[in-house]
Amino acid sequence: MRQVEFVPFRLTDAAEIFSIKIDGEEHTELQEFIITFRNVKNNHLLNDYEQIIKSLAGIVENGVKESFFRPEGKINDRVCAIPLLTSGIQKQNGTLRLYCIRISDKLLIIGGGGIKTTRTYNEDQTLSGHVKTLQMIDKELSDLENEGKDLHTEIYNLKIHID
Repeated sequence: MRQVEFVPFRLTDAAEIFSIKIDGEEHTELQEFIITFRNVKNNHLLNDYEQIIKSLAGIVENGVKESFFRPEGKINDRVCAIPLLTSGIQKQNGTLRLYCIRISDKLLIIGGGGIKTTRTYNEDQTLSGHVKTLQMIDKELSDLENEGKDLHTEIYNLKIHID
């Protein structure tokens, strides 16, 4: 069993954004993503990274609106990604992915991410691992909500266990 804690990233009137820390790691999943990609030498990846950071700033300011995300997991979970569009004649998705759980218009939990080199995240061991971790977390959080817990208040001191 892995222990998951929720660490505040940005808390504003419009959005409460948390990242996850697993088994007492030094950094949250979002911090690991930032450390890995903020100084990347590949211009395409750096552009994707900068777009993700810009999107996060927009979410902090405007709220966790559904239109900011693309569903990524299964139909019955809340796992999503911040979509990136590259410029050019034919728009296509960017290469970098950052996965999250959109709980509501105000609450977002950010997991990990990485470089998408395959057609789907399922075909990549790293990306699939990030999505599966978030799916397990979402399942636990949904169970808590079904028990009557209010995640908007409980998330601040919440620790859960996943496989």
